[in-house]
Amino acid sequence: MYKPLNMFLKQTDELKELITKYPDYPIVVIVDSEVVSDYDYGWWYAPEIRFGIGEILDCEQDIDDEKTYIDRDELEEDLRDKLSWDEIYDKLSDEEFDKIVEEKLKEYEPYWKKVIQIRASV
Repeated sequence: MYKPLNMFLKQTDELKELITKYPDYPIVVIVDSEVVSDYDYGWWYAPEIRFGIGEILDCEQDIDDEKTYIDRDELEEDLRDKLSWDEIYDKLSDEEFDKIVEEKLKEYEPYWKKVIQIRASV
């Protein structure tokens, strides 16, 4: 006879609490990049799961098309890195460069959505 592990009880209670508190927020799953390190199998059980309120950039973007941004600072860092490689910006002062970065970040502002995050790692 198999014995149930009851491993979902605490996690489910946390999720239910967040859903009750924030019923209008979409739910997204944020999976640690280590989960997909083995391409032999596409699905992994993630025993370590955390829940929280966060944000996600919900739009197409041309900074790094392989990323879905959940952190504004990371978006800014990647934007700065990308622009720094463009010769157009080489002759700008730091203040001018910062202003361009700020303007480009404002374009993304309407697309940041509050979400209930499910963070999983194995």
